[in-house]
Amino acid sequence: MSRRLPGPPRRRHRRPGLRARLTRTFALVAVLAVLLTSFLTVGAAFRVIAALNPELALPEGGFPGWDEGGDAATPPPDPETLARWQEVGETVVRNIVRSAVQAAALSALLAVGVAALVTRQLTRPLVRLAEGADRLRGGERDLQLPVPRRRDELRDLTLAFNELTTGLARQEAWRRGLVADIAHDLRTPLAVMRSEIEAMQDGLHPLDEAGLARLHGEVLLLARLVTDLRTLSLAEGGALSLHPRPLDGGEVLRALADAYASRASEAGVTLRVHAPHPAPLSADPDRLTQTLRNLLDNALRYAAPGAVDLSADSVDGHTRLTVRDHGPGFRPGDLARAFERFYRADASRTRDPQGRASSGLGLAIARALTEAQGGELTARNHPEGGAEFTLRLPVEGRTTGPP
Repeated sequence: MSRRLPGPPRRRHRRPGLRARLTRTFALVAVLAVLLTSFLTVGAAFRVIAALNPELALPEGGFPGWDEGGDAATPPPDPETLARWQEVGETVVRNIVRSAVQAAALSALLAVGVAALVTRQLTRPLVRLAEGADRLRGGERDLQLPVPRRRDELRDLTLAFNELTTGLARQEAWRRGLVADIAHDLRTPLAVMRSEIEAMQDGLHPLDEAGLARLHGEVLLLARLVTDLRTLSLAEGGALSLHPRPLDGGEVLRALADAYASRASEAGVTLRVHAPHPAPLSADPDRLTQTLRNLLDNALRYAAPGAVDLSADSVDGHTRLTVRDHGPGFRPGDLARAFERFYRADASRTRDPQGRASSGLGLAIARALTEAQGGELTARNHPEGGAEFTLRLPVEGRTTGPP
């Protein structure tokens, strides 16, 4: 059975659209207005002629005074004069009617032309928007429509459409990059596991505790990557269940420093906590600890050896938690991308000093968890050197999650 090849798309016959309807409507209204004006003008001219009837000698029933004896001092006009005056009156009437008809015809043609031009200008952006929507539906993302010069609703609609296509193009590029990054981060541990297993099967590597430990480490990396992806998707989608309660920022930082004391010592990092005053806040303790752990892991990975300062204070009704290291800080092109998924400022430093692999999602998760609790997470280069992350949380929190 032969398969029929698709031919070129057939051009569909478009029904009369908004432009045709507006043109007909405007033209009809203009023609009716012209006819009404012409009718009223001709009627007014006839009434003026009737008012001037004695002077023009165009009576309907004779001349005043002449049918009833008249005035001996004013003799009636002779038949030749009467015929000439009557001919003049008829000529005036014909000229008025002809002028009115010509004016009506020219006005109607002009009205149709102006209506067509105006409706074309009005509907051209709408036609472009319809065509752009078809192209957008066909998969074209980098689409920008010409913006009308007039500052009206059509201009605002076109600008909104262009912003929509720009956002869709950005999301499409981000989605493609995300899929490529996920595939790359999954492929690396899978390739390592495959090579290790095949080497063990071929007898090149012994099946001992060291080999199993290497495989176990790659499995943990895969599990961490999957867990981080799920956490990030839940936080960004608003489906993460949060249970905020009153906390003190200083106590949270001190508990975090105690938990990281051993790791920091092994990495040559000194943890210093600055929280002289109470710093009340409302947050989910587990998610807040996870956020701070991600920030501290980043500091240990990129700033060791050195010092890391943890501080807490209250400013303008918010509690501010700060994690600052004394390392090299962000490079000019890295700061704007600090919270992007899978972005690593230094590809050669993807593991912390203890050898644990990074999924590249720690900072993205930290920001998503912070925003899910009504807070804000920002990064900057400290004026005195090093990178600084500032976490702002409200004193009164909110619960985010499915009903």
